[in-house]
Amino acid sequence: MKHISILSLAAILLASCGNTSNSGDKKSDAIPLFEIVNNPEHPKHVALRLVGRTDNDTSVSYVAQGLYKGDTVGFHIELNHQIAAGINPDGSVNNETGFTTGLITFTRSGPESDRFVAALGALWNVGDVTQMKPGPVEPLVFSSNRAAVDHDKPFTYSFKLFFAPDAKVPGEVFFTYDTYKKTIEFQEKDTQYRSQIVHSLGD
Repeated sequence: MKHISILSLAAILLASCGNTSNSGDKKSDAIPLFEIVNNPEHPKHVALRLVGRTDNDTSVSYVAQGLYKGDTVGFHIELNHQIAAGINPDGSVNNETGFTTGLITFTRSGPESDRFVAALGALWNVGDVTQMKPGPVEPLVFSSNRAAVDHDKPFTYSFKLFFAPDAKVPGEVFFTYDTYKKTIEFQEKDTQYRSQIVHSLGD
């Protein structure tokens, strides 16, 4: 009996160690979020991490998240499976396939989306926006790439986004989709477009 009790105790200890190890592995696999701007005084670059992926029939969806003053902010982003090159092999612009609406869509995911547009407004001095639009936001997209997007290939893809493209002053911004780092980034082209971009995303 004593021998059996010792074996049972050893089995329990081993099981306990195994559970601890598995828990540690899960924690080590978690990728931490980062602040959406490195320099709040000059917020020309706004970046978020892609923390989830869902493959749909015609598109790939991600959860984009980051931190602003310690709070989680973010939204859903959906990119078409088929995003053609916007630059021809000779370096000229492909006007037929280069400019398309609906290739990239931003959608509210919850309170974190409201916090994102409020944070963007604060960073860009647009103070009257407090929540993300309830419906999808689809800017006009220009693909600045010489090859079609491959969502499964580690690569950095560049775009220009035009929010409210029919407006007198569309909200133009550079946009990067990095499938290797699993990040997206907005890179400001000019401060004159700030208000249009923020108001296109939020109310």
